Amino acid sequence: MNADTSENPYAVPASNLQETAPTQQVPSIEEALSRGYDFRIGELLSDAWQRVKGSKGLIIGAVIIYAVAATIINSVFGAMLGLIGLQADPENLAGMLAGQFVISILGAAVTYPLLAGMMMIGIRRAADQAFNFDLTFSGFKNPLPIIITGVLMLVMIYAGCLLLLLPGIYLMIAYALALPLVIERGLSPWQALETSRKAISQHWFKVLGLNLVLGLIVGLSAIPLGIGMIWTVPLWAIASGVLYRTIFGVLPVAE
Repeated sequence: MNADTSENPYAVPASNLQETAPTQQVPSIEEALSRGYDFRIGELLSDAWQRVKGSKGLIIGAVIIYAVAATIINSVFGAMLGLIGLQADPENLAGMLAGQFVISILGAAVTYPLLAGMMMIGIRRAADQAFNFDLTFSGFKNPLPIIITGVLMLVMIYAGCLLLLLPGIYLMIAYALALPLVIERGLSPWQALETSRKAISQHWFKVLGLNLVLGLIVGLSAIPLGIGMIWTVPLWAIASGVLYRTIFGVLPVAE
């Protein structure tokens, strides 16, 4: 008997084992890839929908900032490229394609850090962790790896689209979680791209189905003056976060 009962011989002996609340172990990247995962589209959407309340305003605000930044960047760079002749001649298909590619690459320098921050809001919400509007700009704390990841992703997707289109579609889905892996796990650009590709490829068609369903939901919600998007856009962001949490887990927020 480990406890001292000399003062009260009728006391219940105390155990030297302390009860602790169970904690969820977050796997390493290697463990996440090797253990595998699975999900049902309906259950994942239901999980995400339960977390929409309380996050709509913040996510919509982040989306508006992203959309405005993307519009300004595309307009400015488009005008600049038009001045130097890359988009001046509609009959010059090669020039127009090159111009669009350059605009996409240049725009990534600003928009991808914002997109990464927006995705982090969805991930934090999916993990029931604290989140705030500052997360929208979290991608600018160390933007270079995110920019490089975004540029590499665009180059690979463009190259894949030129190869009979299907490789580009495959990579577009497979690279979907690369940006948050740079922020949340600190991976290098190529590590993030390959980790996302390897993970999503385990259930690529199911992830494609999830994106098609989300696209349909958001598209239909835009019909009545776009009012329904107040709920469906946050649903999309959080559903992406739930998918990320399902595959990789989410590290606890440092206090």
